[in-house]
Amino acid sequence: MPPGEGQIIAGAAFSGSSRAFDSHGHLIPVPSYDKFELGAYIEYGVIDWLTLVASPAYDRIRQPAPALSYNGAGESAIGGRIGLYQSDGLVASLQAVLLTPGASFNSAIEPRRAGSIDLRGMIGSNFTIGSAPAFVSAEGGYRFFAQSQPGEWRLDLTFGVRPIEKVLVLLQNFGALQTGASAAFPRSLWDKLQTSLVYDFTPSISGQIGAFFTVAGVNTGRELGPLAALWYRF
Repeated sequence: MPPGEGQIIAGAAFSGSSRAFDSHGHLIPVPSYDKFELGAYIEYGVIDWLTLVASPAYDRIRQPAPALSYNGAGESAIGGRIGLYQSDGLVASLQAVLLTPGASFNSAIEPRRAGSIDLRGMIGSNFTIGSAPAFVSAEGGYRFFAQSQPGEWRLDLTFGVRPIEKVLVLLQNFGALQTGASAAFPRSLWDKLQTSLVYDFTPSISGQIGAFFTVAGVNTGRELGPLAALWYRF
């Protein structure tokens, strides 16, 4: 972000499921669970090469006994992003954030996650499709967990295009691969697809609606549901 500029994306998401992916990647019935998330993503440009980032979150998870329900702070993050290269068509950066403990993405199967550190490299590029402005970005990294919990490789991909001036179409893919295994955290991987529309009400305020679902996984819960967010640029 340019120095002195920033944005806040505040949103909510709801997911519910009665299926999970087993150790062979097949969907199996599990006790149903519902998850409601409130959160925000905040970034602010400090100097030319440094952007501060934060993402406070709240989770409400309901599962039938003997599984545990949860109501409280979700996995929240604070950290910084360092710019490595920037031109009109390309940007590259490194990011490091500290994450608090939060309910696991695999909340139907796994216990609550410990705190962690997420380190990643990021690259993005602008281009046009016909006359429509578009971009792609890729983020790859590794998440180190406390309390001897297995780490995770992360890969996040985003494609965006503006078919008309005030509308941004987003297609995103989020993936994780756990590197180790333990009795509490068996070997796992998951891949989640998210699609959404962002409409610009004003130059500084936008609204987002969309949906997400887990398309594949191993030893992980399946999530699917809607999302909505409000974007504010300042």
